[in-house]
Amino acid sequence: METQLVSKPLFKPGALIVGGVALTVFALDQLTKYLFVQQIGMGNVLKPIPALDWFRFAGIYNTGTACGYLPQLGFVFTLAPFFILAVVIWFYRSQKTPSWLLSIGVGLIIGGAFGNLVDRLRLGYVVDFISIFHLPVFNIADLAVTTAVIIMLLWSLREDSVKTEQPAAGGESTSAGAPGKGDSSLKLGLVFVGILGLVAIAGYFVCVIVPANLLP
Repeated sequence: METQLVSKPLFKPGALIVGGVALTVFALDQLTKYLFVQQIGMGNVLKPIPALDWFRFAGIYNTGTACGYLPQLGFVFTLAPFFILAVVIWFYRSQKTPSWLLSIGVGLIIGGAFGNLVDRLRLGYVVDFISIFHLPVFNIADLAVTTAVIIMLLWSLREDSVKTEQPAAGGESTSAGAPGKGDSSLKLGLVFVGILGLVAIAGYFVCVIVPANLLP
């Protein structure tokens, strides 16, 4: 008997989508930060639409977390994106056939992570300038990562629906007692999305609820 070695492809089918989205997010993030610093200036406030008082541009230097906490640990937050990127890439490559929705979500995370990472490596801080209501000031990179969390949740729900409706090899629907081939992949996805969701909830609590109700 001859054993055939099947090499695992270096790039997934959706790698072009991931790369295109990541590059677009990174370029937009860096361009908008540059334009804000050059045209408006850090520390200044601009209301692009006067009628919308809740939407403004207000530049701040962020050396800490997404909310500006723990500025003395800036070095730790510089290393954190490397870990996040490694986990995201590993998760994406663990999927047999990543869907376009998952590819977009991963691209948003990678582009957003690199956008803020370049700021920290080049400047020593992150440029935040978008202010909406009483939310913490953020930037395009932060917005991309937040959008990615929502997309990953939608992807997880879509995968669950597909696995439920997909018929087995004999033409019969997969029963509850006979899990399909994609179940392990789906469970891994649910865990990944769950972690992102918990991080998002914790971030909202720490950045919005605590300052508004518990801090002087």
